[in-house]
Amino acid sequence: MGLRAPSSLQGHRIAILAAISAALGVWFAAARAQAAPGSSTRLGVAEAQGPAARSLTALHHNPAMLAGMPGTRVQLGATGGLDQRWIRRYGVGPDGVPSGALGDRQSLINPTVGYFAAASFYFEPFAFGFGVYDLGSQFSLQSTDAQRWHLAPDPDQPTLLCGKNDSDACKVNGGQASLRTDYTLAVAWNILANLRIGVGLHFPRLRSRLAYDNSRALASSTTPGDAGRCTSVESPSCAERLGFNGRTSWLPARDGRPSGFDVALTFGLAVDVSDRVTMGLRYRTRPLVNSGDYVLAGKAAVCRPDEQELGASEVQPCSVATPVDASMREGGAREAAIGVAGVIGRAKVWRIDTNLYWLDLCHDNRDGIGVTRCGDPGNQRLSLVGLDRSSVLLPETTRYRGRNDVFGVDAYTTYRARSTFAVMLGGHFSSPTTRTSALSAAGSDGWRFGLSVGSTLRIGQGNFQLVPGYALDLYLPSTVRPGSAAFDPAAAAAFHKSGGDLNTAAAAQVLAGQGRPSNAGRYTGAVHTFMLGLRWSERMVGFD
Repeated sequence: MGLRAPSSLQGHRIAILAAISAALGVWFAAARAQAAPGSSTRLGVAEAQGPAARSLTALHHNPAMLAGMPGTRVQLGATGGLDQRWIRRYGVGPDGVPSGALGDRQSLINPTVGYFAAASFYFEPFAFGFGVYDLGSQFSLQSTDAQRWHLAPDPDQPTLLCGKNDSDACKVNGGQASLRTDYTLAVAWNILANLRIGVGLHFPRLRSRLAYDNSRALASSTTPGDAGRCTSVESPSCAERLGFNGRTSWLPARDGRPSGFDVALTFGLAVDVSDRVTMGLRYRTRPLVNSGDYVLAGKAAVCRPDEQELGASEVQPCSVATPVDASMREGGAREAAIGVAGVIGRAKVWRIDTNLYWLDLCHDNRDGIGVTRCGDPGNQRLSLVGLDRSSVLLPETTRYRGRNDVFGVDAYTTYRARSTFAVMLGGHFSSPTTRTSALSAAGSDGWRFGLSVGSTLRIGQGNFQLVPGYALDLYLPSTVRPGSAAFDPAAAAAFHKSGGDLNTAAAAQVLAGQGRPSNAGRYTGAVHTFMLGLRWSERMVGFD
């Protein structure tokens, strides 16, 4: 099927569509604020996605679009790949303060996985859909000794995320992983011939594992026995490891730990501007049950990675440490997005889909802070029940993460070569999920630029389609200068020298979890993702 030149009227429509997309892109870029971790915008399949895309990913991007897809549809998708980060850390002196030049480059390679499963049913004028999908999961299982103060290396390489048992194999000795799954129900309604609305109901479940080392040399509770071996702030023999493994449990535990059941809502609107152009909008709330937080309950290990025999005042070695009950809270995000999709050319073989989005990861409801100031750096707050009092940690411990609001844009171009075959090219750009000053091995996301390619191939004479694809994301190099690093061991030293005076300038940093070994360095990375999807639809019309 050939491509014909667009008419004058169609040319005007194309120009209007491009102008709208460009204006929205400028607005989002100008509105960039400060805030936290991103949700994936590519849900399992290499296809156009966004608030105006005719895809089952509308369960997440805009439930109103379900009413624009007649018939019954089913879709399965899976992704896998490699996430490689390169880190060059500044050298530090015995006091832990960065000085001198950047060190050698260290490469951390970790896996990526994801999935998407959904179905929708259309009964004029209503549509119903349900799905379960992975949303922004991350695995950082590899680290090095130099990065242990933010992401501890895992000597045993155990299961990615442990189950409910408390066996020795499930102890958290190192590494970091987070897996978020959304269970979604949605309903959409064709109010008018060109107007649709929709509501999505999301039940999120999170599983999280983390581990990092603390320096006993930076703690006021340092015992006399530490003096001989804490020769420097970053001495491996002076490290004390905190590991946590937990999940959101939908039912309260018998031991009294909190329930993590929560729910969020998405409101969607879609308008057919013409028979070729559609505009979509969506808004997703924060979690509604736990004051905007996700609550995870599980086990924590506070132990010594150094296995040498020490005095009775020390916490246990990690190989024999007894896990304690623990819970963790971290803030959820609200989201907003707008997208425009249009079919180009008389033959309707070209389609453009755009998605401009904002993830409000930097919020503070108490102070009413919006997108112009950052009131919440996305801290994780851990409660440790039965903590060994020999530990330098407090029962209520804060892990600082320095999150940013995320603003991004996706643009997809799809060309239907014939009724049984189409190809897609997508471009992606987004702001960092972590403030530059807070970049570390545990969160080294920077400005992201990505490309994705995919194809849609109808199988045989039926309505099954195979959708393979590949995506490459590059994290632009970012440097944390020694004088601007969010983590500052000098602040902890000053705080403890003052006797723990809460009125000192360093007290706020220490209490926020920033009085720890420095994160100064240079960070960059690349992510390779392979995608494969299978879908079936009752009707095959146009760009399905």
